[in-house]
Amino acid sequence: MSSIKKHIPNVFTPPNERLLYFETHQRSIMDEWVLLVHGAGGSTRTWKQQIEQLGAHYNLLIIDLPGHGKNTSNSDQFPNYSFLFIADKIWEVIDHLKIEKIHIIGVSLGTVICLQMHHLQPDRILSVIMPGAIVKLNNKLKILASLSLALAKIIGYRNFYKLSANIMMPRNNHKKSRDVFINESKALSINEFRKWTALYYNLNKTLLEFFNTKSQIPHLLIMGSQDHLFLEPARDYAIQHINAKLTVLPGCGHVVSIECAHKFNIICLKFLKSLS
Repeated sequence: MSSIKKHIPNVFTPPNERLLYFETHQRSIMDEWVLLVHGAGGSTRTWKQQIEQLGAHYNLLIIDLPGHGKNTSNSDQFPNYSFLFIADKIWEVIDHLKIEKIHIIGVSLGTVICLQMHHLQPDRILSVIMPGAIVKLNNKLKILASLSLALAKIIGYRNFYKLSANIMMPRNNHKKSRDVFINESKALSINEFRKWTALYYNLNKTLLEFFNTKSQIPHLLIMGSQDHLFLEPARDYAIQHINAKLTVLPGCGHVVSIECAHKFNIICLKFLKSLS
């Protein structure tokens, strides 16, 4: 039997419509928990290459964000989103599972959600790992973020997402990551695209708040050397925050957890074990 089959998820159906869909891969009641938060357009499937390696050492909690994956059927009950609202919804699941403290890993826009979670309840966060970290916007991205809603209305929300994916992951070797996120995003309704695109409008303000907030919690940023939009801000973040470390993977783009999955997993495990 292959090792991946040892990590069949205990899938919990939310007891009410207010709880986000989640999966647990529980190894032992004695092991620490690791939360995996996907980015905009993703789902729990975004993390399929992490389950075997990380799940061999830690209990895993994987969540579908509002309107994504298996949360698409009940998303209309929330007319708008904010990073604060989304972070609160994830903490609801953690509280439901009676998990006291947890490591969190968020990719791309999921890093912003993880930073918001840390901002809300820092005493319950053991560490933060941010692959493809979005921690600050350069001038090009500030303009794109401020115009995002208007541009999406002109070219269509699905086309706007495809455009954004191609801007972030333009090279041939980024195709796998690009295709995963574009294909996953097809499950989103137009209304969901609207709500998530609207988050970009105040993204710069949110990031500046987090960027300037000091933390005693260990942070690890894992970036691709070809992440042309977010690598330099990640370097700045690592310089400004004494408890933040930066690892750069050569030849990788924005979504290192997909493009360089094995290397990414090893780096995560080494970092987590160093905290024990």
